[in-house]
Amino acid sequence: MIVVPSLRPGGMERVASVLSNEFARDDKIEIFLITLSRKDPFYLLDKKVRLFQPPNKFKKIRSLRILFLFFWIRKCFRQLTPKAVLSLGETYNPFVIFSSLGFSHRVLVSNRASPLSSLKGIRGFLNPKLYRLANTVILQTRLAKKILSPKYGGCSFAIIPNPIPQAEEVDLNLKKNIVLNVGSIGGDKNQDLLLQYFHDLPETAHWQLHFVGEGPLRSSVEKLADNLQISQRTVFHGLRKDTENYYRKAKIFAFTSTSEGFPNALAEAMAHGCACISFDCIAGPSDLIDDGVNGFLVPVGDHKQYREKLQLLLSDPELTAQFGENAMMKMKQFSLDKIARRYLDFMIN
Repeated sequence: MIVVPSLRPGGMERVASVLSNEFARDDKIEIFLITLSRKDPFYLLDKKVRLFQPPNKFKKIRSLRILFLFFWIRKCFRQLTPKAVLSLGETYNPFVIFSSLGFSHRVLVSNRASPLSSLKGIRGFLNPKLYRLANTVILQTRLAKKILSPKYGGCSFAIIPNPIPQAEEVDLNLKKNIVLNVGSIGGDKNQDLLLQYFHDLPETAHWQLHFVGEGPLRSSVEKLADNLQISQRTVFHGLRKDTENYYRKAKIFAFTSTSEGFPNALAEAMAHGCACISFDCIAGPSDLIDDGVNGFLVPVGDHKQYREKLQLLLSDPELTAQFGENAMMKMKQFSLDKIARRYLDFMIN
């Protein structure tokens, strides 16, 4: 059983979906996917994945909603009798652990956000205590374990990165002069910085800047493109399910996020042969990019260096192609079958 807050568009939800689909390929496994909210899934699920979603009761009264979900998920545990439960997301992991008390199934919890955010607020108080009741705490990066393990005494850790679907038959010669950014527009993603960099560089006259995603700051980012007078070279595609088509076309993937757990978009871009540039934020990019080999890592906040590295990619097609080739090779270690097997080994052994 996999438990996830929802199946809306997002990295955590995508991981829950692809793992469920991969597990469903094994005829010896029955896979249940539980969401804690009732909405239509954004991601396609294999017909063998059994999806369970709670009724929309007490949604306006948070305390009653949580109590209702507690009894509802325990009913799921009792009726479905899973051998193992994998919970995704720091906010609800303690809830799933507490709801599992008295049952015999194995409990695995996986942190998805920046490890720094896991130490703040109610999560920073509850999780180090309740995580000790889980069989395994799964972290996505080496740095996350280094940061969290001193605070999470008594926990058993495993480091498992996200599964990255591998691209098929990417022809780097067919890529276009497109700088791509994929992700929620707003928060720590900083698309406004990318617009400013694109405006400032002299080599962008024959390039386009494409954004895939939605978010609270989309209108302000579009307005900034107008103010910088680059709107004719900037395209906003909105929320898309076929992101692989955009990775396949773009030569460069520019990532300006300053807070990550494990950046799926960056990994998927590398798997599709994009030359990538990213801030070296905590955590994730440094597990994917080998600086100067398959992309560029830039210290967070070093705008001068980011411009210089982006300029280098724009002006050197041979370097861009080499980074793309090396990136595809690196991403093979994150293939779906390999990562799913590692998850499954912890769940059933």
